[in-house]
Amino acid sequence: MRVRALVAAVLASLGLLAANDCWAQEPPASLEALDVAVGEVLHAARIPGAALIVIEDERIVLSRNYGVADLSTRAPVVNETVFRAGSISKSFTAIGVMMLVEQGRLSLDAEVATLLPDLAIHNDWRASDPVRLVHLLEHTAGFNDIAFRHYLIEGRDVPLSDAINLYGPYQSRWRPGTRTSYSNAGPILAGRVIETVSGERFQDFMARRLTTPLGMTSAYWTLEPEIAGRVSRSYRPGDLAEERFMDIPGRPSGSLNLTASDLARLPLLMLGRGTLDGVTYFTPATAERIETPVGNDAVRAGLRYGYSLGNVADTRGRVVFFGHDGSIDGFVATYAYAPQIGAAYVLMANSAADEVLDAARLVRSYLERSVVAPTIVAQPISERDQRVWAGQYQIMTPRRHFLAAVVGLTQWEGASFEADALLFKGQRWLHVGSGLFQAVGDAAPSLAIIETTEGVRIQSGVGAHRRVPDLEMSAKIASLVLFIACMVGALAYAVLWVPSAFMGRLQSRGGVALRFWPFAAIILSAASALGPLALLQTDDLAILGHPSIVGWSVLAVSVVAPLCALIALALAIVPPRGANMVSRVFACCCALLAGVACLYLAAHGWIGLRIWDA
Repeated sequence: MRVRALVAAVLASLGLLAANDCWAQEPPASLEALDVAVGEVLHAARIPGAALIVIEDERIVLSRNYGVADLSTRAPVVNETVFRAGSISKSFTAIGVMMLVEQGRLSLDAEVATLLPDLAIHNDWRASDPVRLVHLLEHTAGFNDIAFRHYLIEGRDVPLSDAINLYGPYQSRWRPGTRTSYSNAGPILAGRVIETVSGERFQDFMARRLTTPLGMTSAYWTLEPEIAGRVSRSYRPGDLAEERFMDIPGRPSGSLNLTASDLARLPLLMLGRGTLDGVTYFTPATAERIETPVGNDAVRAGLRYGYSLGNVADTRGRVVFFGHDGSIDGFVATYAYAPQIGAAYVLMANSAADEVLDAARLVRSYLERSVVAPTIVAQPISERDQRVWAGQYQIMTPRRHFLAAVVGLTQWEGASFEADALLFKGQRWLHVGSGLFQAVGDAAPSLAIIETTEGVRIQSGVGAHRRVPDLEMSAKIASLVLFIACMVGALAYAVLWVPSAFMGRLQSRGGVALRFWPFAAIILSAASALGPLALLQTDDLAILGHPSIVGWSVLAVSVVAPLCALIALALAIVPPRGANMVSRVFACCCALLAGVACLYLAAHGWIGLRIWDA
């Protein structure tokens, strides 16, 4: 399945985008050199097949196919080969919404509860900050990403009216319109809004208004007979095991199938500011709005770029590129365009390896090879700001709520200052004024430091970190150290009392229970944390996506752990006859630390966690 890319995305959501060595490479000097370089990256990564489109001066200058579409038949990738676009579908969905907005039939500020009155959305801030249509497309509704089990939902003929209920529940984790956290749930609801307003099925509306007029003859949202014989096989990275095609009912978020040349019509349309081949599909103002986020605190702090309407800006280079990536069922695709230089690219592959995006970065470096690197004029940072802003930060916008437990104990990012520069996540960010920061070599600012009533944040257009108070940080580190020390001590102590228990020597010294239950409490509370993390590393939707023996076992351990802690605490308070001081102290320490650990995990949903619903 697509689980490898999914898990990678979940884990990557614990931080901002990190710097990549590809940005430091010299760009290819010519189209021929670019072709060779991309081919070498794909070959080294054992990508079976791919298709590349390169656009300069708003026209296609290179169309290249690599490798095979089917490893068993060795059928080559050709111009007619259909790939899956994955989350690039969100770009199309957003354009569909904006077409209705231009007609005056929709407003981005409309409440979702009004547009979809039968849909249940839990939002504690609805009175002042309801979930609006714009929040669905900009990922600012505060929704969790869809659960692992949702990735196993199939149904070519399942209508969106039913699908939106299958992908629930929908709950805002924070005030809508403040922070960005990627969620596949939002665009699915936006697609249903298109249906209710247009009176057509989502896929019919998109074909009539956008893909068919654009000449995207291969564009289908389900596996139709017209493309069935042209769809590439897809393969798992590494062992190249074939992946299975899944027709998902959450079509607006990730089901679009099409050729690379048809997908290239999208960046050409955006470069044309809504006009392509003399036909206007939307206005330049709409194109600008699609690229410009409005619904988060980073924008209000002055950041110009981030995740907007199915479109994300990437400032890591000499010019800003807009676009989207996508991954599904072993396929990976990416498109990006830069209006400033009239350039774009599309790269689609049939194996979801990270190296595909490395190849895309080579294309980008080629396209901006003649652009002069931006000059950044750093602005001074006051001593007061340096003092208040420096410290340890943690991500506050994980894609799933339960990941906050991991963030709270293990994800620490130091922020310090050197003259007028912020040192954060291994990069040097220059202050350009008003708390905005631009990484050295980047095209535009991409971080803002914000002071709120809840504390200091480092916020980007795709997520946010909070400054952790020193007392909280010290308490968490101390608790973690104590817990680990206690667990190691419990294991060492077990080496002594377990043999004694088998030899019957503990009956006069408090018995086995005084030692077993505290040991079980500390070990099982640790297992309650490590179990879900181990499952995430399996890359197996058979385990993550539906109830399994392993999944139920992890749930059972998390439920038993606090019970063991309660029993251990009771034994420590009212010890059995003959209990010595060492055993009582052991029982008390294990019970208290296990109890605290279970309370912490419970607050983040890990006690009784059903991983398939996470």
